[in-house]
Parts: sequence; C-alpha cells; structure tokens
Amino acid sequence: MRKRLAFIGAGSHADAVFLILDKNRYKLVGYFDDKDINEHDGFPVLGKIDDVEGFLKSGKIDSVFVTIGDNEKRQEVFDTLCPEFYNSFINIISPTAIVLSKESIQGRGIFIGSGAFVGAKVSIADNTIVNTNSVVEHHTKIGSHVNIAPSVTINGICNIHDGCYLGSSSVLIQLIDVCPNTVIGAGAVVVKSIGQRGTYIGVPAKILNKENV
Repeated sequence: MRKRLAFIGAGSHADAVFLILDKNRYKLVGYFDDKDINEHDGFPVLGKIDDVEGFLKSGKIDSVFVTIGDNEKRQEVFDTLCPEFYNSFINIISPTAIVLSKESIQGRGIFIGSGAFVGAKVSIADNTIVNTNSVVEHHTKIGSHVNIAPSVTINGICNIHDGCYLGSSSVLIQLIDVCPNTVIGAGAVVVKSIGQRGTYIGVPAKILNKENV
C-alpha cells in the first residue's frame, strides 16, 4: 500500500519535486501552505503549515516532505517537526541521478534532482537540496538545510556547512571549506576556503557583503 504523503509548501519547487516522486511508493494527498489558497496543481491544500503536526498525530498522513526552496524557511519547518516526526520525512531522489553509494544519504528530507551526481564517500545531511545536473565529488561533506542550485560543481574533499546556498553554475575547487549560511552567487568560482559569512560573487569569488553572525 502506498504511503500518504503531504508536501509542505505549494510553489514551483513542489512542482519539480512532484515529477520525480516515486508514485509507486507514495500517494500525494495534498499540500500545506500559509498562502490563502484552496488547491495547487489539482491537489487540495489541507491546511496551514502549523496544521501539519496535527495531521501526523492523527494518522491522516504518513509522510511529509518540505517543498520550500528558501533555506531559512525550510529549516524552520523541518526543525519545528523534529525530533518527534523526524522519521516521517522522506528522501526524494530522481531515478536519473547517480548516487554512487546509498550511505551518502545520511539524513531525512533530502532532494536529489535529475541528472545530479554524488560521488564516492560523500555525505549529505538533513533537509538538503542537490538540484538538477549538479556534481558533488568524492569525500565532500554537505551539511543540513543546504540548497545547491542547478549545474553546480563541487570538487573533491570539500565541506559545505549548514544553511549554505550555492547559486547555479558556481564551481568550488577541491579542498574548499565554506562556513555556515554563506551564499555563493551564480557562476562564481571559489578557489579558497570561506570563513566569513556573507555573499560571494565573481571569478574568483570575492565577498560582496558581510553579515553579522
């Protein structure tokens, strides 16, 4: 019997995730969203995000997945439901993604998009997005609540800490460490480790603005 699944967040990211969902294992029954809408793409909006906990407790749904691209909001939702409902979060991995080892998927709520590549001895933590055609090479560690946009290349033995956002087509050479909550702009090339939270752009990547931690 298929598990009853609800998406948290009714937007464009949800549309992309739904196309990849294994519909032989999961039946999408609806969405939770704080917008004033009754349905999304033909599925009902079951309630506000605060209502998710009640649906899980009552057994009306079996599983959830956060379909919100924004890192801060996605983390807020995930952390609110954990640890009580941690095991209710599923992972969604495209059948066209190449994940060399299932041990690389070390958390819950992880999305691996179409054409992505996850190399040897990589580790990916909770609630992280690896988007279409991105490459995460060997021995790299990806923290929780990270968003890796399409066509990013992360070379070997890198460490991407919690809450980072890597823009489309950005490149990290090998042995790069990126501190938590850092933003790497689209097309940036990171050639040295980043220890100061902020937004980095350009080739080579340089800080655009610093943020207080």
